[in-house]
Amino acid sequence: MFFDGFATVVPVVIWILSGLVIFWPRTEDYLARYLFRLRRPTMLEQQKLDVAWRAVCSQVHVDPQYYKLWIEESDDINGYAMAGKSIAVTRWALNSLPPRQLQAVLAHELGHHRGGNTWTALVVFWYALPGRSVAGLVRAISGTNPVVGCLVAAFLFLSAVGLALDSWIFHRSWGWAFYAVLPFLVPIPLAWFTRKSELMADQVAADLGYARDTVAFLYELQAQGEDVARRAAGWRGAVYSRHPSVADRITALERYLQNSRP
Repeated sequence: MFFDGFATVVPVVIWILSGLVIFWPRTEDYLARYLFRLRRPTMLEQQKLDVAWRAVCSQVHVDPQYYKLWIEESDDINGYAMAGKSIAVTRWALNSLPPRQLQAVLAHELGHHRGGNTWTALVVFWYALPGRSVAGLVRAISGTNPVVGCLVAAFLFLSAVGLALDSWIFHRSWGWAFYAVLPFLVPIPLAWFTRKSELMADQVAADLGYARDTVAFLYELQAQGEDVARRAAGWRGAVYSRHPSVADRITALERYLQNSRP
């Protein structure tokens, strides 16, 4: 009774309309700097990035100035494509990868842009912010006091079960019971879509001539234990992970190389 009526409709409609903000060009810079914690390259980093980036753009006749290049202050081997015109690589990748492998990373991120996956990912990220905030709050509470975290998790679980039982026993609408389990179901197809987009971006990099360089980069990623946490997560890592395993990406690219041999 509390969540029915006008008081619920207004904030929901406002939040849906707020998604239009992400299409404002200035929002891209704010998100990159303050939400994703990226920074603009230094002069020396920009020179190194320009060499690799221009080599990639020359393959597809894209104006290198059209995209904005960013740096993620991280020791991971990674890159990032954000909706709009932004592409980022980690500081470690920029300073440690060989030139061809750095170009392969940039080609992969360009593949995300050319496939249109970045806008979908950003829209999903934006509308998931309330859920992320609640999940972050629960994790923060669990980190300081595991007992409280378990109580919160148990409350949410029992609430969903109670709504389902209420609908089943008293033959009421299943609407709220459906909404209760929706947060657990929606991430599954979204994660599947994101994994597919990663494989598609690898395909774009391979088509640009960076298949072998991407494989070499992925073997380096695998050597650093990228799949260890995924395997430790068990079925949750397989179902909810937003990235395919490194082994799957390597297998797909090696199959590509075998099929492309004359």
